Amino acid sequence: MENGIRIHLNFRKRLGDFILDVDCELEKKVSAFLGASGSGKSTLLNCISGTVSPDAGEIVFGDEMLYSSATGINLPPEKRRFGYVFQEGYLFPHLTVAQNIRYGQPKSRNSTTVIDILEISGLLQRYPKQLSGGQRQRVAIARALAMEPRMLLMDEPLASLDSTLKARIIPYLHHVKDAFDIPILYVTHAFSEILALADEAFLLSDGKLTANGEPHHLLTAPSAMPIAQLTGVENILSLPVMLSDKARGVTSLEIGSQQLVIPYTDADIDTLLPVAIRAEDIIISLAPDLPISARNILQGTIQKLDVVGERTLVSIHVEAHPLLVKITHEARAHLNLQVGSAVYCVIKANAINLLWR
Repeated sequence: MENGIRIHLNFRKRLGDFILDVDCELEKKVSAFLGASGSGKSTLLNCISGTVSPDAGEIVFGDEMLYSSATGINLPPEKRRFGYVFQEGYLFPHLTVAQNIRYGQPKSRNSTTVIDILEISGLLQRYPKQLSGGQRQRVAIARALAMEPRMLLMDEPLASLDSTLKARIIPYLHHVKDAFDIPILYVTHAFSEILALADEAFLLSDGKLTANGEPHHLLTAPSAMPIAQLTGVENILSLPVMLSDKARGVTSLEIGSQQLVIPYTDADIDTLLPVAIRAEDIIISLAPDLPISARNILQGTIQKLDVVGERTLVSIHVEAHPLLVKITHEARAHLNLQVGSAVYCVIKANAINLLWR
C-alpha cells in the first residue's frame, strides 16, 4: 500500500441465517468490495469499524490488532479512529454544514483543506435540508475526513444519487484519494464506481469472497455475472485498443481477430478498456452482410440456449469471449437456432458502454 499500511481481515459473523466469512489482505490505497444487496457489504464495514463485533477471527490494521477472538482484543470504534460515510450521509439536521464538519474534529486542527478539496465553502452556513443530494454527500465526506481518521470507510455513498450527480461526485472522490494519505475501503453494487475509483477489488456474494484482483480484469470474472445481471448489464468485456481515431469519432477494440467499434475515447493502443453491453441490445443474424447502420457484426458460435421467462437467453462465443443475447422464443424458432450454429452478433456502437466513464 502507498502509505505502508496493510489491512488483514480474517473473521466470521453470523446474523440470523446469514454468515459473513472473509479472509483477505487489503494492500492498495482504495480497496473496493462489490456485491449485490444482502451480500454482506455493510456488515463487513460495521465489523471493521467496531460497531459490530465478529464471532471469531481477527482484524489487523497495520501492526495493530483491532479484534482477536483468540486474545479477547476488541477495540471500540472511538479507538479505531476510522471515518465512516453512509449512503444517506446522516448529517445532523439541527447543525449547519460548518457545525457538522466540526463535530468530533480535533480542536487543534482546522478543516480548511477538506472544505477546499470538496468545494463546499459556499455551503457552510446552510442546514442539511437546504442541500442537494450531492452536496449532502460532499459534506458527509468532509465531516468524516475532518476527524483525521486513519482509514475512510464508505458504504455505497453514491447509491442514492442519480447518474448525473454520481458523475459530479466521483471527481471529488479522486481528489480525496490523491490528497489524503489514508487507505479507503469502498463498498458498492455499481461496476462503474469500482472502475472509476478502486485500485483493487473483491467480489462478495452471500457473505463469501468469490474473486479478487485488478478491477478491469475482475469484472470479467464468471462470478461477477450475477451482479451484472442485477444491474441490467449481462456482458462485461475488457478489450485492448487497436485503433483510436478522433477525426472519425471511433475507437476500435480487439476481440480476437475481429474488432468492436465504440464511440471515440482518448486511449493509447493496447490499453484495456472495460465495456458493458446489455443482452437485449444485441441482434442475432444468420448472415454478415445486412444493409444496416450498425458498426459491429461479430461472428460467433452458439454454446447454449436457455428459456428465461418469455425470452430465450443465447450464449454465444465470439473467439472465446462469451456474449449473452436475449431474444424472443419466436425469433429463436424463426432462425432455427441450435447449439453449434454459426451466427453473427449485430451491435450498435452507441449500445456499448465504457464502464470507467
